[in-house]
Amino acid sequence: MNMFHEALLLLRRIRGEEARSLQVRLFAFFALFGIALVGGGFLLLTSTGLFNAAERRHTTWLDAETRHLQSNISDDFNRLSLRGVALARTIASDISLWTERNGITEDEIAARPDVIENILLEEARELIAVLENNICSGVFIIFDDAHNTTSSRAGLYFKRTEPNNMTAIPSKTYCLRGPASVARANKAELIGQWRAEFDISDAAFYGKALETARQNNGLDVSRLYYWSARHLMEGDSEHSIRLCIPLVSRNGTIYGLCGIEVSAMLFKNLYTPNSTEYPRAFAVFAPLRGGSIDTEAGLLAGNSYLASRTNGLLFAESPSRAHFRRRPDAWSGNDNVVYTGRMEKLAFYPTGSPFAGEAWALAVLMPLNDWENAARQSRILSYALLAALLLASFFAAVFVSRRYIRPVVSALELLKTDNRTSLPKTRITEIDDLLKYLTALDDERKSLDAEKESLTAELEEAKRRAVPPENSEEVPADISASAAYKEFRRNLETLTISEQAVFNLYMKNFSAQQIANKLFVSINTIKFHNRNIYSKLGISSLKELKIYVNIMKETKDRE
Repeated sequence: MNMFHEALLLLRRIRGEEARSLQVRLFAFFALFGIALVGGGFLLLTSTGLFNAAERRHTTWLDAETRHLQSNISDDFNRLSLRGVALARTIASDISLWTERNGITEDEIAARPDVIENILLEEARELIAVLENNICSGVFIIFDDAHNTTSSRAGLYFKRTEPNNMTAIPSKTYCLRGPASVARANKAELIGQWRAEFDISDAAFYGKALETARQNNGLDVSRLYYWSARHLMEGDSEHSIRLCIPLVSRNGTIYGLCGIEVSAMLFKNLYTPNSTEYPRAFAVFAPLRGGSIDTEAGLLAGNSYLASRTNGLLFAESPSRAHFRRRPDAWSGNDNVVYTGRMEKLAFYPTGSPFAGEAWALAVLMPLNDWENAARQSRILSYALLAALLLASFFAAVFVSRRYIRPVVSALELLKTDNRTSLPKTRITEIDDLLKYLTALDDERKSLDAEKESLTAELEEAKRRAVPPENSEEVPADISASAAYKEFRRNLETLTISEQAVFNLYMKNFSAQQIANKLFVSINTIKFHNRNIYSKLGISSLKELKIYVNIMKETKDRE
């Protein structure tokens, strides 16, 4: 409060008519400097758009997170595609070898359950190896029986549970579909939703993958793999998308499908956006339907509550960062949330694939309100920092001016006194040097005054005793015979040529600066010669030198 009161008093004095003290001037300088600095900073931040730096930082995070997830998903799913194709080739080759060894035709396999069970028993190890060594949640084989009019199909489906935040259940392999004997032989636990066969009545991926393979007979399986839309299998607990690859023999017979599954839980664990500022940010991996994201056919990774709000088509205003909203026909009640984010297309199918026209996309999204609130909070923080800086500069001006001026004022007050020997240290180099210089000048002045008085008295005494008779031209004997004078004259012979030149100009009443100009040397050189002359002649100052010079002139005039 005292500092604030003092600041008010200083402001009042600044507005007054009377002369302003050094402290007031210094306070005004620092205060205006602080205001100018903050004002300049504000103009700079405004003109360069730095107030929007927070939004650009958020945009940078969004772009980087999207590219990061896009790269990871693209690498992981393409790797799964290659592994699935290799699995299909291995299983198809094993089936062909098995039929040759057992003397049956490839067309008979689907119609003989005993044969299928033996084949599944041999291929179970291959499926489990794929499940355990790849980023996936399930693997399967489904045999096709073109003559079977029912929706049941023989096959094998192994799943692996994923740990989550709600339970501490470790990862474990279960059998969801297939012969119980095969599951037991491979130590896969049968869960309550287990079925011996597949029901393909609600499995659109099965029919699409097989039909496409039949229509493109002769095309390599590396061009026939297919990523299905999200699907919930009967008895399963979570949605999944599946990589489906046809099992094609060497003679073109299609045994059925094999594939790899990626569950919603696995996708969430792997690809949830990493952000503390946007806890409701989420990633969508789904097919594109005419420029819109079909979230109902894809997987989401992020806050679980968003899943129920984003079902259906999310309309994107542009292919880059934009606003996304659900189509009007997908809205439910008052749920009209607008999302903002960035979307990137993903290419999963090679050139020549019949599925090459089916595009998938990854989008990193968040509610638009979250984005705007984060940007607004960052701007408020910037304004608050500027205001705090302005206030801090004001109090700093009061503090600095008061602390800095106090020793200066004290020193100036002490300079008004004659006693400078007891001047305290101000801890300001320039002030302390000035006080030291002034003290030295005082000491030198007192010393010179004492010498002058002594020499003047001595000279006057010599003159008094050596006054020549009236009309006499002879030099008084006592002056000529003075021991100090004779010593001075003898010492003149010890001067160097340069020192003699300086001394001669002193004899002509030249000043030190005039001598420097006359001899074309610096004043420091003259001072150097002066010190040597004083030392050789046995004198201590220029004043004493001039006294002897005057004696020499008077003596010369009389001679």
